[in-house]
Amino acid sequence: MTTISIRAALAAGSLIAGAGLAQGQSIEARVPNLQPIDGPVSVNAGGTTLVNQGLQGVARLPATTRDFLGDSLGSFSSLAVDLATWRRTGDTYAGTLYTLPDRGYNNPDGGLFSDYAGRLNRFTLRFTPYTGAAALPQATSSQSQITLTPDGGIVLTDAKGQRFSGLDPAAGTTRQLGAVLPSAAAGPSAGRISLDAEGLARRLDGSFYVSDEYGPNIYYFNRSGQLQGLIGIPAALQPVTNGQLNFNSLTPPDTGRRNNQGLEALALTPDGRGLVAILQSATLQDSGPNQQQRANTRILYYDVSGSPTPSAPSREYVLQLPVYNQNGNGGAPNRTAAQSEMLALNDTQFLVLSRDSNGLGTGNTTPIVYKSVLLVDTAGATNIAGGPYDGTTPISPNGTLRAGLTPVKTTEVVDILNPVQLNRFGMNLTTNPASQTTLPEKIEAMGLVPVLSERAPNDYFLLVGNDNDFLTRQGAINGQPYDAGINNDNILLAYRLTLPTYVDPLSLAVMKATAPTVLQGLGAGAVGVAASATRSMQDHLSALRRSAGLASQGAWGTSGPALWVGGDVVFADQPRNGGLSLDRTIAQGSAGFDLPLTGPWRAGLAVGGGGGSLSRPQGFRQDQSAFTVAAYGGYYGPTFYAQGIVGGAPIIDLSGLRRPAAYGLTADAKTSATALALDGETGLILDRDAFRLMPFAGLSHYSARVSGFTETGAAGNNVAYGGITVLQTTARFGAELAYTGFGGIVPSVRVAYNLGLGPRQSAGLFRLASVQNPLAAATAAIPFLKSDFVTAGFGLQGSLTEQLGWRVDYQAAIGTRAGVAHGVTAGLRYQF
Repeated sequence: MTTISIRAALAAGSLIAGAGLAQGQSIEARVPNLQPIDGPVSVNAGGTTLVNQGLQGVARLPATTRDFLGDSLGSFSSLAVDLATWRRTGDTYAGTLYTLPDRGYNNPDGGLFSDYAGRLNRFTLRFTPYTGAAALPQATSSQSQITLTPDGGIVLTDAKGQRFSGLDPAAGTTRQLGAVLPSAAAGPSAGRISLDAEGLARRLDGSFYVSDEYGPNIYYFNRSGQLQGLIGIPAALQPVTNGQLNFNSLTPPDTGRRNNQGLEALALTPDGRGLVAILQSATLQDSGPNQQQRANTRILYYDVSGSPTPSAPSREYVLQLPVYNQNGNGGAPNRTAAQSEMLALNDTQFLVLSRDSNGLGTGNTTPIVYKSVLLVDTAGATNIAGGPYDGTTPISPNGTLRAGLTPVKTTEVVDILNPVQLNRFGMNLTTNPASQTTLPEKIEAMGLVPVLSERAPNDYFLLVGNDNDFLTRQGAINGQPYDAGINNDNILLAYRLTLPTYVDPLSLAVMKATAPTVLQGLGAGAVGVAASATRSMQDHLSALRRSAGLASQGAWGTSGPALWVGGDVVFADQPRNGGLSLDRTIAQGSAGFDLPLTGPWRAGLAVGGGGGSLSRPQGFRQDQSAFTVAAYGGYYGPTFYAQGIVGGAPIIDLSGLRRPAAYGLTADAKTSATALALDGETGLILDRDAFRLMPFAGLSHYSARVSGFTETGAAGNNVAYGGITVLQTTARFGAELAYTGFGGIVPSVRVAYNLGLGPRQSAGLFRLASVQNPLAAATAAIPFLKSDFVTAGFGLQGSLTEQLGWRVDYQAAIGTRAGVAHGVTAGLRYQF
């Protein structure tokens, strides 16, 4: 059963829940479905609460407006906001809006059509919501919270570069891209594709899909508007007359879509992997003889993750549309509230606009009965794709749904027929007589844009527009004037909705592009701390090793207890950071105590601390600080040495995290981590004259665990991250050469090849923090030690006194396939 969500209307008897699916309907409107509620309206669907916060703004474009080609403006059959342009400044919003007109001024009953070129109109949209209690005057000037400034557009062209035409194709066809398409056989549009555009779905890269009613077809265009391909349409929807395709819009076919009832709705799922279309009402074979028996329409789901133009839907469902009484007099339903638009909240839930055919523009006084936005959920519905129902086998003979077919669930979310809210913006529902501020008949377009509120991250503005049918007293198409007898303005309504399961497409895409970089920086930073826990000890032991067993080496050549201090600075630790461009500066200080051992043995303990920052292009940043501890030991004989270090960081503070989020926002966060380091090295000591050559092999293992955290500051763009574990193991092979012939100063050079033993990446989990849908989550492989690398460096050490020694070392890490890092260390040792 479908959920009936408007309790006040249900109590008044205007909406009736059908007794069951056998009746073919679940929502009936016998009287006008009014919702005279001044305030938020909540509905529950599948355990999730959606809230209609109410109407907050309206735009009005006069019917006399001309578009970028000089024709009368006809919009909005559909619309799409370029989300990359959407910004909030204070209480005002701005962005770029694309709108889709249909086939131009026409009157099918009179055989009047226009050779109207298919196009997208572009506007700059500015919106300042009005939430005051006072009602604005009943005047067109009251609908000014949204302004639409024309800003050009895109002309649609076919694969041959020809413009589309709005002219009825009659029985004519043409062939392009392997498909049979509607095209008049003679006249000004002969050989050109006839297009009655109704649905628009825009990809983030600027390419887009357009659905139409002549076909019904779904066309795929590049960002410049040239046709790239077509989607395959099931035979059940194709108009067939006497066994032949016939795309005319005047004479009904035997089977397939009804005239002027094609693929009215079109949407991309937020992840861009699914394209979904809905037939405006039932096919002829799925209908009964009466208009209220056209309610069992179809939802088509296409997988466009591989090809943008798949040949068949992978999923297909039955949507049962509401039915209503045309005159709203309480009698039995005698019409179907056909759907006119859809939006995808995720990959199973959709907002669908269902409406009657009453309102301004009809020329009659019939009351407005039903115009609502429904939540449609396909979960649990029967998938009929690929079976006999994609042929001519009806899903609902005579309008009654077959037993065993479970339709999608529907819940009413927005009742547009709210006289209180419309009156606040100077509009009304009066049709006897209608005025310029009466709600128009053809409410046909929808779009969603974020409110960008940190306190209400799941709030969005639902933009709802009308198709004015090019009705104006001062019209012109292709330079030819016309008078439609009425001025039917274009309007755009803006409702504020709370949608917990909506996955914002741009937020999702930006998260997938940027969250791995955040995790990579954190993991690399934690591993860098692990490395720093051993680095000063490595250089300290190297200084001891270079002078071990040699006379006249002062503090470095003497065994026994000693205190030492050291510090190191690392710039851009690139090879261990997955090859990503970065600017890293980390400073670390250590202090240690060499135990009172004699002979060739050395051992000690050390503590340290430090921090630094990492930044990357586009605004990524992190600050870090840590406390480290380590223990070390070694044997340095006359011809052989071995040394080992164990260290770690029990506390790593990762703060000042910044990520460039969608809509010009910046996300902030902080978290913590721990790290462990193990390092061992063994080699030979080969002395000849004043030279000491030390070939060696070593092994380093670093592990770190970064705790999960959630961002703030980016509203619905905030990301929640799962913890990440980073493991890195490298083997090194190289040699060091020291020269002791300068007396108290010992220069040295060291070269090694570092072989990554793995793992070279970790798994990262992240999701849009406020969204209650699995589509908002993603996983990614986070690269760290992406390639082997070479280290090369040199050092100097000496003694200021017999008890006080000094050292300075430089080392560069050169990635064999990515990046260079630089490190400088220095230290002092006081021998007791």
